[in-house]
This record gives sequence, structure tokens and C-alpha cells, in this order.
Amino acid sequence: MQLAAPRNLVTALASPKLTVAFFVLMAAGALWAAQADGNATVATLLPLSLLVLNLAAAIATTPRFRTDLPLLAFHLALLAFVALIGAGRLIYFDGATILTSGTGFEGKLVVDRRGPLHRDGPLPLRFANGGFTEHFPDRGRYHATYNLVRWRDDAGRDRVAEIGDDRPLVLDGYRIYTTPRRGFSPLFLWEAEGASSYGTVQLPDNRGFEIGPPVEWRLPDGREASVTLQLGAQDGEPVRGKRDDLGADDIAHRLVLRVGGSRTELRPGQTVELEGGKLTYVRLASWMGYRIVYDPTEPWLAATVAAAIATLLWFYARLFRQGRKRALIEGGE
Repeated sequence: MQLAAPRNLVTALASPKLTVAFFVLMAAGALWAAQADGNATVATLLPLSLLVLNLAAAIATTPRFRTDLPLLAFHLALLAFVALIGAGRLIYFDGATILTSGTGFEGKLVVDRRGPLHRDGPLPLRFANGGFTEHFPDRGRYHATYNLVRWRDDAGRDRVAEIGDDRPLVLDGYRIYTTPRRGFSPLFLWEAEGASSYGTVQLPDNRGFEIGPPVEWRLPDGREASVTLQLGAQDGEPVRGKRDDLGADDIAHRLVLRVGGSRTELRPGQTVELEGGKLTYVRLASWMGYRIVYDPTEPWLAATVAAAIATLLWFYARLFRQGRKRALIEGGE
């Protein structure tokens, strides 16, 4: 009598009604997560947990699974797949950052999404943007982009590699990809009271060479300023072959700098005297947007999918052999 209640609970968890409830809850969670304040992790964990219990109970209470090895193996692979998806939502990280060429990542993110069990605080990553090259075909609009990155490995050696949206840099389990986001980034030198410092301003992505909107920023002394990039006339010919850093080193341009009520046009190398210091426009650089992803469950997910496919092939191959054998026996009679 003492075992009846747990057994009845397991039987109830194995009910196909719970499987239907999973699909209903998953659809409702997806709709909720699509809203501005929806949390995809919360929306998926409840239905996934329900499906894990449902599958585990079905495996434990269905007699056929104990006599049909390929069918049992398929459902175990399916159970592992669902459990891994849930685990991945708990520990994942999906973020983005922007780096000017020649600068390094110091933990600043423009997108920061992480599971509740992922570590808090800055990411333990250090790498630098060494500039990028865009490859254009002679025909068509498609182009590939590869970015040169630099980092120091665990042995303290300086390393260099080319990455892209299909070729990540892997550091401490984090995969770093390039993104289609890129733009120009002026480099400035600020000098005041015998001290000097360099800084950059990342302008909007205006690869179409139109004049972008002004970007507001702060000078080292705290004053607000804005800068607008104005590019020279373009020849209108499409780019062929390859282009480095959006052609920032060669393109004709000027910057419009506004500080308070003053307006100044600057070309590379020119300096403007401001109250409390002077600002020199050094050169035009570029910036690259990166996507940073962490999910250690992905290779295990691929393994469970491969296992599920293999066990299904095993199951149907056996059915085919049994059917063919039965047909031969019946034909012989």
C-alpha cells in the first residue's frame, strides 16, 4: 500500500495529456517571451521540465521499452536532448560588444543576456580588434568579412587569428564571431594640463556613405560634444576585390565637431583649441561588432541528435527485416 501512491504518481506523469500540455505551455511561453518584458528562459524552463518528467515516467512505466532496445535507446536520447536544452538555458550567455580597430575588449557589452546560473560580472576574456577585410566578388552583392584578432594564450604567448561569422575565436569556452555591424570610429587626442589621453567615438553604421546622425559624447573634462562624419563625393562604382576597414585610411572626409555653441570642421591631424585643453583629430579608424556566445551543451546536443537518428534507423531497419522475413515465409507457404 505504501508504494501505490508513488506508482500512481509516476503513471500520471507518463500520461499523454502531459505531452499535450507541454506543447500548449511551450506555445504560450513563446508568445509571452516575444513581448518586450518576456523572459525566454523562464518561458521555456517550465514546459521543458514537464516534458522531462513526462518522458522519464513514460520510459519507466511502458513495458515495451524493456523489450525493445532501439525504441528505448531513442527515447533515452530524446530525454537527454530535452534535458540538455533546459540546462543550456540555465547556463548560456549571448552578448555583443563593439571594438575600434587597435583596441581591446575590457568587458564592456552592448548586449548582455545570460542564464540564471551563468557567472555574474565581467567576462573573463581579453582580445583585441586588429582590423577587418571585406571580400567582394566581381558580381553580385554578397561579400565575406574576416576580422584579425589578437590575444594572449594561457602560456603568455601572443596569438593572431582571422575570424568571421562562420569562424569563431574560442576563449575559455566562449565563441566570438563577427557580425554585419561595422562603422567608422574617429581617434582623438586630448591634451590638458600637461597630460594627454587618446579616445575614440564609434559612429553609426553608415556603410552606404550617407551622412550619419551626430553622435553625442563627453570630453575627458566632462563637457558634452557631438561629432558628425561627412564623407567626400564617391565615384558610385561598386567595390571590387577587397577593402580594409571600410577604406578608412584612404577615404576623403571631414568631421564636424560641436562643443557648446562652437562648430569646427576637422581633417586628420588638425587641432582645435578648447577651454581647458586642446583636441586633435588623429585619424579615421573603424569599429567591428562582435557576438559572444557561451553554451557548453551544444556538442552534447549534437551527439544526442546523432544518437536519436541512429536508433531510429536501427528501429526501422529491424522492422524492414522482420517484414521482409515475414513476406518470404508467407510466400513460401
